[in-house]
Amino acid sequence: MNKGEAMVSAQFKECLLDVYLSVYAAEAVFEVMLVRAQDAEQRYILSTLLQAETEAKVVMRPLLTRLGLPITDSEGTSVGGAAAANQLSSLHWTDRFDALGDMIRATYLPRYLELGMLVSPEEDAEAAAIARFMGDHESALLQVADNVAQGVPDPAAPLAALLHFPLVRPTLM
Repeated sequence: MNKGEAMVSAQFKECLLDVYLSVYAAEAVFEVMLVRAQDAEQRYILSTLLQAETEAKVVMRPLLTRLGLPITDSEGTSVGGAAAANQLSSLHWTDRFDALGDMIRATYLPRYLELGMLVSPEEDAEAAAIARFMGDHESALLQVADNVAQGVPDPAAPLAALLHFPLVRPTLM
């Protein structure tokens, strides 16, 4: 098999594309929510969430293109994400993150973790590393949602630690 040929399963490719498209949706959610942020701390938290989704897309794209998968929002998931953000934004700040945490726990985290179970480093080291990264990414998003809902100081810290290009946290008075 040539170096560029994939040894990953069709099931892995399908899951990878699902995860990638969910990143598009989440990016739209956080962008809409960011516009409605009420103070510097909220802007920082939402900007960190947005940054994480943007970086996740960048991390995934080389693998997607190598596997012949699209890197555009071919399913229009951004539109659905924006609609979800409008619903979330109608909630109180901590309730918004409580609901977000429930969604991540029920739908997204299981799919992201499944991605890591569908490939081994022996099959494709890059794919396995990206799958592990995406599981860590979604776990950190869940931690941020739980932290905000529970009033934990610096709730975005677990996610900020994963970023290649972290944002500067505002000085709080």
